[in-house]
Amino acid sequence: MTTPAGWYDDGSGNRRWWDGLQWTEHVVTERPAPGGESTAQETTAAEPTAAEPTATPEAPVTATPVTPPADVEPAPFVPPYTLAGQMPAPAATASPAGMTYPAYGGYPAASWPVAPSPQPATGVPVVGIIGLVAVVIGVVCACFPVIAIAGWALLAVGFVMSLISLFLRGRKWPGITGLVVAVVGAVLAAAVSFLVLATSSIAENGDSPFAAPGDRPSSEGDSSTGREDPSAIEGAEMVPFEELEVGDCLPLVEYTDDDVIFDLPVVPCEQPHTDEIYLIFDVEDGEFPGDDALGVTASDGCLAAFESYVGVSYDVSELDYYYYQPTKSSWNHASDRTVQCILFSYEEVTGTLEGANY
Repeated sequence: MTTPAGWYDDGSGNRRWWDGLQWTEHVVTERPAPGGESTAQETTAAEPTAAEPTATPEAPVTATPVTPPADVEPAPFVPPYTLAGQMPAPAATASPAGMTYPAYGGYPAASWPVAPSPQPATGVPVVGIIGLVAVVIGVVCACFPVIAIAGWALLAVGFVMSLISLFLRGRKWPGITGLVVAVVGAVLAAAVSFLVLATSSIAENGDSPFAAPGDRPSSEGDSSTGREDPSAIEGAEMVPFEELEVGDCLPLVEYTDDDVIFDLPVVPCEQPHTDEIYLIFDVEDGEFPGDDALGVTASDGCLAAFESYVGVSYDVSELDYYYYQPTKSSWNHASDRTVQCILFSYEEVTGTLEGANY
């Protein structure tokens, strides 16, 4: 709906001509008369018509000024246009005559002020930092058996907090770092704990995963202190227990109860030596019978084979014997059931002791 052409209050106390599309320059100014009545004076030479002005030779039609009733106040001026930067005018404003000014279409959408969209938080979640610290402390504590339980509990709490921090607004690196450290640290702590417990178990039981010697005879004048390294003996080859064979010759080596024996030095029998392996046999399988019971079995087996190898009975022979038997650890963890019986000469000999007959 458009407003028809006519004189309207322009909001400044004057009447201005509206041509149906826009304001014109024709203005009628209200001035008070000497008798107290107001008179209208047109400030333009010619008055517009309702139609579009055309270039005609006809004289302009004189318009009669419209005087509003005295008891009606002019409506505030609302221009049919809005300057850039101003807020849009109401859709339509009623004039004193009941007509409305043209509605304003409004600014383009781009000219309206738009509230900035909320930016994502750039801070670091406190939960993630606390979780990362808890994970690091938990990994360290879990490596010590005394406080391992507290360490594992702290590690679990740190893992959960690091996971929660991933769902909070803010930087994610503390949570991701905490999860990685928790997983890697848990594997490391488990390996360290297992190693410590295994070592402690062996130390408490006094076991070694290697064979233990029986009561070995001692040569007169020999001492275990200051003995040379078996591997440094001339011509010696260090051979593991599972690779020893009957007839292997061994040089004199004095071992102590604190020695952990991995292998034995084997030398050619033509070289001076004192020991020789004469029997290797396996004891009955089953539960570990104990060191003492196993020692009795090993000694009896070695004694029974002494005469057949040397040629004379043990009671009249100048030779002696000892043996190596399994330990509890080698029995349980390495399925060791082997006993090595070894002849011993109090004087160095060359050649084999098989059939020595003395």
